[in-house]
Amino acid sequence: MISFQEANKIFSEISISLTMEQYDIFSKYAEMLLNESEVQNVTAVKTEIEIWKRHFLDAAFLINELPKTSKIIDIGTGGGVPGIPLAILRPNIDMALLDSELRKIEFCRKVIHNLGLKIRTAAGRAEEISRMPEFEGKFDLVVSRAMAAGSMLTEVSVRYLKVNGRLIAMKGKQYDPTIERFAEAADALGCIVENEKKYTLDNEEKHLIILRKQHETPDQYPRRFAKIKRSPL
Repeated sequence: MISFQEANKIFSEISISLTMEQYDIFSKYAEMLLNESEVQNVTAVKTEIEIWKRHFLDAAFLINELPKTSKIIDIGTGGGVPGIPLAILRPNIDMALLDSELRKIEFCRKVIHNLGLKIRTAAGRAEEISRMPEFEGKFDLVVSRAMAAGSMLTEVSVRYLKVNGRLIAMKGKQYDPTIERFAEAADALGCIVENEKKYTLDNEEKHLIILRKQHETPDQYPRRFAKIKRSPL
């Protein structure tokens, strides 16, 4: 297990100082991720130090994008990143996790229970759940990390947002706006691309693409997944 001092050295790259309580929670979460990865693909990394750098630090970079209190849904959460790390760092936010794979959500529920976190979860297709009354138009932020190409992610995410809510998409060094097509999807869905941030974290190039919802989502969106995949915006 990495030490408290080592953990804080990692987080010092983004000027965050962990409390001992946060360190303990992150350490237990890292152990659970490593153990679960032997059963199902919740993380591709194999060491605790990689989990701290590639998952926890990566998620924590979003902290400055979050209002003090906000209602957030992490779409395509997988093993709980970035949603669970953000909830550890900001326990006052209202966080929900969504993934299409029930086994991954069941793992997240075990983490939430074992670590004493207050996070809601849902399993199912994002485009279908977005039309449920308890999810439609209820969120200030959608966050997603490498879940899908930009146009697809925008279409399945936008109905969750309140007007003026934001989608924050986390992309790696291979990000190409002409392939991802965030701008094209945003135009069709009543959104704008508010910002694109290129940055370096742990010596790796990364991108944040931030969209803002300006109008209510047209009734026909999101479409069924087969149609989204066949004819992306």
